[in-house]
Parts: sequence; C-alpha cells; structure tokens
Amino acid sequence: MNPSPPDPQTPPGTVWYGWVLNLFHHLKVGESQVTFMWAVLVGIVGASMSMCFEWLVEFIQWLLTGIWSDSRVGVFSLLEPEWRIAVPAIGGLVAGFILLFVKRRMPGQAMEYMEALAIGNGLIKVRASSLKVLSAAWSIASGAAIGKEGPIIQSSALIASAVGQKLHVSIPRLRLLVGCGAAAGFTTAFHAPFSGCLFVSEIIIGTVSMDILAPLLIASCTGFLMLHLLGDPSPLYSSPFESFTMFSQSLWCVALGVLAAVAAKGWVALLDVSNKYLNGRQSLLPVRLMAAGLLVGVLACFYPEVVGNGQALITGLVHEDYGTQQALILLAVKVSAVAVVFGCGTVGGAMTPTLFVGSMVGFIFSTLLNLMGMEGNHAVAYAMVGMAAFFATAAQAPLTALVMVVEFSMSGQMIYPLLIGVVSAYGTSKLIRARSMYAASLSGSTASVVSLPMAQVHVHDLARHVVPQVLPDASLEEVSSLMLKNPGDLIFVVKQDGSYLGTIYPGDVPGIRKKWNPGPGGQPPSAGDLIRPGAPVLDGDTHLTDALKLFEQDHLSAAAVVRQADGRLDGVLYRTALFQVITEMMKRESSGAEPL
Repeated sequence: MNPSPPDPQTPPGTVWYGWVLNLFHHLKVGESQVTFMWAVLVGIVGASMSMCFEWLVEFIQWLLTGIWSDSRVGVFSLLEPEWRIAVPAIGGLVAGFILLFVKRRMPGQAMEYMEALAIGNGLIKVRASSLKVLSAAWSIASGAAIGKEGPIIQSSALIASAVGQKLHVSIPRLRLLVGCGAAAGFTTAFHAPFSGCLFVSEIIIGTVSMDILAPLLIASCTGFLMLHLLGDPSPLYSSPFESFTMFSQSLWCVALGVLAAVAAKGWVALLDVSNKYLNGRQSLLPVRLMAAGLLVGVLACFYPEVVGNGQALITGLVHEDYGTQQALILLAVKVSAVAVVFGCGTVGGAMTPTLFVGSMVGFIFSTLLNLMGMEGNHAVAYAMVGMAAFFATAAQAPLTALVMVVEFSMSGQMIYPLLIGVVSAYGTSKLIRARSMYAASLSGSTASVVSLPMAQVHVHDLARHVVPQVLPDASLEEVSSLMLKNPGDLIFVVKQDGSYLGTIYPGDVPGIRKKWNPGPGGQPPSAGDLIRPGAPVLDGDTHLTDALKLFEQDHLSAAAVVRQADGRLDGVLYRTALFQVITEMMKRESSGAEPL
C-alpha cells in the first residue's frame, strides 16, 4: 500500500525530519556515539593544533638563527660559538618574561592538562594556557634541553577543553574530551596512536576501561590520520637491528629491568631536587631561565647534541653513531642540562629526555655484557629494552612503556624481551617504592568532585546542566528540530518557570510520527503529548551509589535530574558518565590512595 501524500497543512520540514529521526533510531545513535563523533573532531583539530605548534617553534627558531629546520641539533651545529651561547639566553629571557606575566596577571589559571584530567574538572583557561605554550615555544626554539611533547599535548588538550566548554558537556564528558585532545597531541608528537590513548588512560586518568579507551583511541587514530595528511608519520626510531636470538640473552633483561628501575628512581629524585633548589623567587624567573639558557649554550659550544629534547641522541644510538666513551660523555652533559633547565622552571616535557636516559642505561648494560665476553651486536636491542623499563618505572606505567617502544621502533620481534624488562622494572619499582615523575602534576591543584571520596559526591556534581528543553505546547516540528541538533540526547519538557514536567525519548518520536496521520484539519501532537509516562527522575542530592542502583535495575541510558526543593530541572545524568567516574573512584580507593 502506497503511503498517502502529506497533508497540505503539514509543515514543509516535517517529512524529512521524520526520515532523519527514523535513521537515527535505526542506527541507535545515542550519547556514546555522539561522543565518538566529537572525539573525531577533537582528534582533527587537536592534531592540527599540535602541528601548528611545531611550525611556531620553527618560525621562532628562524627569527633567532635565520635557519629554518626541524632539527635543533642540526641548527646549532651550524651556528658560531657566540651565537650558540646567545640564542638560548635570549630565548630563555623571553620565555621567562612570558611566564612571569602569566603568574602575576593570571595566577592559578594556566592549568596543566594533567591536572585538568586527573584531579580537575577538565576546564583549561584559553588565554593563560596559550601564553604558557608560547613560553614553551620560545624555550624549545632557542635550544632548551627539554622535551616538546608537553606543550604539544597541552595545546591539543586546550582546544579540546574549549570545544567541550562550548558544548556545555558534563564534567565527566569534558574530562574525556580533554583526554581525547591529549591523546591526539601525544600521537602527533611521538607517531604512536595506541600509546597515546594508553598514556592518557593509564598515567593520567589512572584506569583502563573500554568506555574511556574507545573515544581516546578514536581521537588518537584520527590524529595519526592527520599526521599522514599534513606531516611525516614514519616511526621515530625505526631501524633494522639485531634482536635477541638466544633465551639466555633475553633473561639478561631481568637484570636490566632491575638496573633501570633503580636508575629511574634516581632520575626522578634528581628532577625533584633540581626543582626544589633552582626554582626560587618568582620575580627572578626571567633571570633563571636566561641563566639556564646560558649554560646550555656554553655546553652546546662543545656538544651541540645537548640542545633539544634528546630525540637526536636516541636516533644516534639506534643508528650506532656513538662509541661508548662519547655516549657516556653525552649522557652526563645531557642529564646536567635537563636537570638545570627543568629545575629553573622552563615549560616543556620531560618524557623524551627520560626516554634518552633509559636508552643509555640499556646501552651501558650492553657494553658491560660485551666486557664480560657476551658476543653479538645487541647494543640497540638492549637500549630499547632499557628505554621501556626505565620509563615504566619513571612514569609508573608499564603498559604504556611497552606499547610505546614497540610503536617507536616498529619492532614486533622485540615484544618478549621488552615484556621481561618492563615487568622486572615495574616489580622492582614497587619494592624500592619509586614514585612517578608525574606525581607533582597529578596532585598540584585543588581537587575536583571527581577526586573526592565517592560518599561525598552527588548526582548534581556530575550532571550536564545545559540541556535541550521545550515548553509543553511546543510543536512536533520544534521537538524534531531540537532532536536533530542534539542527536541521542533526551528532550525535557518544562514550564515557563523551569519546573520539570517530563522527558521525551528520541526513540519514541519516530514511532509517533509514523502513526500520526493528521487528516483534514487534524492537529499534530505537542511536546506535552510526547512525554514518556513514568520516566525516571533523580534528585540532585542523590548519592552516586543510589543512582548506580537505579541505572542498573532499570537499564537506563540517562535520567533527568530535578531539584527536590523547587521541582526545577537541574540537568541530565548519563549512564556512561556515571560509570566512568565510579570506575575511577573505585580504582583509586581500592589501591589505598588518599583523596587528592
């Protein structure tokens, strides 16, 4: 039977609204699917922002040196000695004045992405954080011995936070979007998409679950696709090298893991001590950063490899460009420079320098084995194992360390010795009570509701407060239009004063539209007619455990949150957001960690 033609009184948009809503219904478009779509957008914009930061660094480097290149070591090798000293000092001075301006005019606003994710609400202030990223760009462009991954990830997370705030998403969803931005930035910096999502989930959020991993992985892979389109996606340290061919050689990775764990604890202690004694009065920040730049410049007159984040040194090890004596000298010089630059308060990342130190631990271990009579060219293989084991301890993230080194080197055949080294190092780190080098960043600001004990958090704290709502006399076309603008969201019916009347479920509307046949002079249903009877409602003061029982019993995807005092609509709580936060809280409380 052919469908009857639309009634002339039917609004022109009604027919195609019905088709689209029907499609959404059959595809089961819900809040999770919408989150995945936003993860794609954040991955695109975040990766693009990260690559813009790298272009900004090269532009500032060109202003300082007249040379356009993505290699700091290569640029400093071409400079005259006086310029090798002057450029880091000038860059440090400018970076210091920018940081001083932020600290005095915008105190407490330049939140790190780690704080925003781990203990914050996901809110990152655009102006303060942008200036901090600009300071980092001047430091890195002028050759500061520090990693660029920190500001790259920060800039990507900053954009993600801005997108989430514009969308008025709930606190759990905003934190997840910031995590997606951080994962995309990590991928851009290290060309390692899976490591990017593990870095965020294991190190920063502190738990690994599919509700968290799925959007992170989508954003990370989207960032990797952008890297293919706009940059160079090749592995950072890919090189053919001899893997372990004997079982006994792999067992030496147990000893290397123990050595790497002890060395990593010393490395983190060195960074803490340098930050304690070198990061003094705030007013002297430009002077300290200029002095740190002078030190790097003087060292660069003899060893240009000291500038930058250490990636060139790792590449040199992988390609076996250094002898044992030269490698040990470069290790001592680089560790000293990083400790001073980091301790003086320079904005940047410590991950790449940490990876370099770890690879050097493996290289030294290989040299000792050669002196003991072990045959074979296994220096690079042990350097990779040392890198993974060292980072597993320094960051307290064994899974991220394992996957990251495999992605760096594209060496799947190394998975077994890497597993041995990482597990050995992580087990040793627990025995010697090593702490993460990110511990300060994960506990440096005021705690948010997410980091409070579960008993102190209520439904109101996790609800999304800006929600799609209509008056009871709103037309079917208005409701349909609102659903298309907010796919997967519940639509709430309220009175003029904001009092809650009921909830319209997206899955109900296509069926109502299909059955509705206005006929001559017939009136379409209004929003009040579309309310689902008995839709569940939560009081804003309900504890999370009680809300969890309701969601589990009724298999709800979302529920309205209403203020009991005046009956006004307070927002909506989604099942995925509730489960995400409870998973994090249970992970922290089961590990015995105190609330931050």
